[in-house]
Amino acid sequence: MEFDTVISKLCDEEPTQFWHAIDVWLNKPHVVNRRILGSSRILTLEFQDTDSEINDWIETTEFNCVLSSENITEKLISTKFFKKFNINLNNTSFPELENSKKYLNISKLLPRNPEIFSPTIEVTIVEKDNNSITSYYKCLLDDRQSLGFKYPYQICHLNNEISIKVKKLEDKSDPSLEWIKVQLFPRLIKWIDNSEVQNNFVNGSLNLVATDKYAELYGQLKQKYGAEIVKIWPESTDPSKFVYEDIAIATYLLLIWEKERIDLGSEERQTFVDLGCGNGLLVHILASEGHKGLGIDLRKRKIWDLFPESTHLEVRTIIPSSKSLFPNVDWLIGNHSDELTPWIPVIAARSSYNCRFFLLPCCSYEFDGRKYQRGSASRSQYSDYMFYIKKVGEECGFEIGVDKLRIPSTKRTCFIGAKRTYSKETSREEEIKRVIEERSLKVDSPKTQGENQWSSDFKPRETNERVRNCTQVDKNIISEIVDIVSNLLLSKARIISLKDERTWNAGGQIELSELANIISSESLKSLKRECGGLQTLLRNKGHIFCVQGGRVRFRMPGVESTSNRKRRKHSKEDKTIRMKEKVCWFHENHPDGCPLNDQECNFKH
Repeated sequence: MEFDTVISKLCDEEPTQFWHAIDVWLNKPHVVNRRILGSSRILTLEFQDTDSEINDWIETTEFNCVLSSENITEKLISTKFFKKFNINLNNTSFPELENSKKYLNISKLLPRNPEIFSPTIEVTIVEKDNNSITSYYKCLLDDRQSLGFKYPYQICHLNNEISIKVKKLEDKSDPSLEWIKVQLFPRLIKWIDNSEVQNNFVNGSLNLVATDKYAELYGQLKQKYGAEIVKIWPESTDPSKFVYEDIAIATYLLLIWEKERIDLGSEERQTFVDLGCGNGLLVHILASEGHKGLGIDLRKRKIWDLFPESTHLEVRTIIPSSKSLFPNVDWLIGNHSDELTPWIPVIAARSSYNCRFFLLPCCSYEFDGRKYQRGSASRSQYSDYMFYIKKVGEECGFEIGVDKLRIPSTKRTCFIGAKRTYSKETSREEEIKRVIEERSLKVDSPKTQGENQWSSDFKPRETNERVRNCTQVDKNIISEIVDIVSNLLLSKARIISLKDERTWNAGGQIELSELANIISSESLKSLKRECGGLQTLLRNKGHIFCVQGGRVRFRMPGVESTSNRKRRKHSKEDKTIRMKEKVCWFHENHPDGCPLNDQECNFKH
């Protein structure tokens, strides 16, 4: 088969780094191709036949029949085509395969949107001897789009050059070729360049569940709960994020629990308690899917009233003590449980020997409620906290499974404590006491909560949520900071020409860290207490400033939108009328005035 080069680049990196990049691409194509939910590796084996034989096999094989079999691998190997091959190398990464041989890898690609895209078989010839791969795709449903390329393609590392080649085409305008150039190729180069420094806390996602089962169940739950909950969502938070995030977490837990029942030979569904359940949607989905459980939070949410009686939610403040144990519960859930995060493994360990936990940390807290202080300068705050929470779980006697969820959040790492490292007859109490004492402040405060409280310094979150939107900050402080920032930006003059032949100082930009050194510490402390800090204040002044990449600059009137992609319920006309009620800051304060006239500007002149 002849191939045309789509794109190439000189590269003097070692082949080992090339194979690290290929390993990422074949195992995690979803990080580049957003149509893919995940890739399920079915079979990898030694291979000797020609490309044409593979092509014939792909065209004639009824993959739907093979994939409906209970044991896909055995079904594939038993076919006539594979009778001479009997080595299954599924658990071997591509860099570890022998360099002088040729291999065949078969994977199933799963769609994010199964209504439009079909599950797709990816068949790849892996040639370690000449540093190349050749991939073919087979769509499983004829009435839906494939997740792969229409044509076979190659990725090669030959003669110090990285290239992607596609089967000779008559139509050079195919949009998939542009995607190869703009999306796939740059990502491959990045992986090759960074392969030596990759040191993630957890590699990949959905490592502890079957990706194909996840895709199927997520699709079912999304259809069952998604649109309905979004439609009635009464909270101020964005339902497009929080609803589908909780559906994804529920999908993951249901599969973890299903696998556990199979391993234990039990048909009885697990019970649970969600500590810090927030909006309660996760509790609602799990309960609706047959698991008896309870959600506890220190504040009631509006949506609670919309759930049926089968969804059990309770307003209660959890203070780690002998009164906060759940001896008859199978699983504790800590989903963004904030101050309770390090306590979840402790409460599970002390509740009963059979109590397990699922923990998805977000904000980093210590046992006594203080914010966690990073212990290693070589890691980010979040990464260091993940290592810390894993250690806490291990000290409490759990075998800790670590995974990464598929949710719309940057904080996706979760921990599973399903098994113990000690026997039921052995006590783990001394180790648990030690880890709590080592991480709590030593103060002589009175034990107002009683002798049973596990940390006298622990302070639960306030029942009434504080307003943190800068409305409580002294107006003089806000005015002072706005003046300091605007004067600094104007001093870094950037003069632009306007359409009416006037010029206007659009200002330069300044690092937030530089601003923090200029503004008084008392003002910064006041901001931190009330609204989260300097960056939050400047973002709230979005009609004046734009904050990006740790820098602040003026937002150009009439050019840049201040909506920040937020959904608007009002029409354009309503929005303009509403904005006209606010005075234009540039008209009132900028030395050159507003670059727009009164009719053009959305604010009042």
